[in-house]
Amino acid sequence: MVARSDRWQEMVNLRIDITIYIEGVQSDNNAVLTIDNAAIFREKFYQLFSQQLSSEKFNLIIQPFGSITKARKMLERIEKQQINGVLLIDLDGPKQQIEQRLKRYKPFDTTKIFFMIQEMEAWILSQVDKIEEFGKNEGLIRKRANEDIYTNPLIKNKHPEEISKPNEKLDTILRQYFDVIKIRRGKEQQKSKRYSKTKDGPKLIGLLELQILMQHFDEAKRLVDYIQRKNYSNEQ
Repeated sequence: MVARSDRWQEMVNLRIDITIYIEGVQSDNNAVLTIDNAAIFREKFYQLFSQQLSSEKFNLIIQPFGSITKARKMLERIEKQQINGVLLIDLDGPKQQIEQRLKRYKPFDTTKIFFMIQEMEAWILSQVDKIEEFGKNEGLIRKRANEDIYTNPLIKNKHPEEISKPNEKLDTILRQYFDVIKIRRGKEQQKSKRYSKTKDGPKLIGLLELQILMQHFDEAKRLVDYIQRKNYSNEQ
């Protein structure tokens, strides 16, 4: 028993601490900015990345930092405090803008910046079956039951990286295909489901399959490869 405990402690000591600072948990509506939302954000992104980054090798820490305006400060913190960390942020544009966008963060180490192209919601739109799963989990009412979401002209035959303003596209798709029941003044009202980046985004992210994301998004693959190389270097 002691030997097993010692072996476990040795494994824990060998794990690499890695922090992924992620743009998110920011809203103009103070009512949705709760500790619970931040906890769910951490949990769901951890759920996603732990599919490839084993807890036996990595002590993975997910840290949302709010608005993109804080990204430079996060990068500065990583450098000054010598944190083993990376940034994951929305590009808010096509991948051709990556090089220009990185110039904003010089002279810091921009190899630690990774982008969700064009936004986090593109990751969600790349796996339409997870939107269906989300609808069932949330008890939403499915409309247009005989129509597959992937046939929607907003996303049909489009590479997910090429979908402009995916946040808006996801909101439109949810409104078109799902209703939600709300209680107002003691009466049930059936309304189209609106997308909330703060509440719905993390739940959808937690359903995604990372291996598939890595096939569709070069930056997702680059992020996982970068962290895994850190582990390989540490083992040498």
